[in-house]
Amino acid sequence: MTGIEQLHYSKPEVKREISKFARGRWVGVHCVKTDEKGNRIMMRYLKSKPITISSPRDVDQLISRLRSYGLRSIYATAAKYSRILSVEDVKTISTMTSYTPTWDIDNDFEHWRVTVQSCMEMLSVLRDEGVKESVYVKWSGDGVHVHLHEGAISRRALRGRTPLDVAYAIVEYVKLKAEPRILELALLEGCSTIKVENKVDRQRMFTCPLSLHREHDRVCICIKPGDLSYFEPSWVNPTSFKHYYDWDRYVEGEADSLAEKAVEVIGGFPPRRYYRRKHPKLDQAIKKWLSLT
Repeated sequence: MTGIEQLHYSKPEVKREISKFARGRWVGVHCVKTDEKGNRIMMRYLKSKPITISSPRDVDQLISRLRSYGLRSIYATAAKYSRILSVEDVKTISTMTSYTPTWDIDNDFEHWRVTVQSCMEMLSVLRDEGVKESVYVKWSGDGVHVHLHEGAISRRALRGRTPLDVAYAIVEYVKLKAEPRILELALLEGCSTIKVENKVDRQRMFTCPLSLHREHDRVCICIKPGDLSYFEPSWVNPTSFKHYYDWDRYVEGEADSLAEKAVEVIGGFPPRRYYRRKHPKLDQAIKKWLSLT
């Protein structure tokens, strides 16, 4: 590793935050070393076993095991699992116990003010849906991830549905409501680079809190929603980052109503092959739902 990685990952608070997020999730690592095309090598397995992190000590051990490659960035799946001992454990829905709904708002870093305003629009929609205490924002690289804590969706709300189905429905439903406002805002600000994406899938990984970005010398920080309007680019500086350490707070069941509504409107996670629509088009479905509420 270079000096910046060695210094950053030696900090106790960095290892604590990474392990707090990664616990129960499947981990991936971008290395300092690159392949023949110049891309950073990505590792998700070591000795044919999925990489996991459960404690700060595991971060140290991972750095040691990857010494010849160098550790640059650490990711963990949106899904949490009951066990992660083999390849089969992370390739089946049956071991998935929960899934963190996440909205990806991507943009050029120079338009960070538009990104902040767009994120606030997303949070406004979530508040309108009754979700206020179980949301946190992560600034990762050029944009943000808006995370809904998986604990805000109770077992009762799942009712036999998979966590993947419910997470996909929530993200798509809220995206449908927030995206028009966000694109209108970006247009008014002369920003054409912003994207709002639903990246929910079986093995989706997101950057761990306080990990370094794979390319830029920026830290992935969590931001308290109420502090978002005060954000400054200096907050992601590796030598002086500002991070919200209580990002894992949530209210159990706070997102149950949203989950029920989203599943009713969206359905579940769409099969990628041989997909046949079982539900009406999303704009039609959402109008129908709103007419009933």
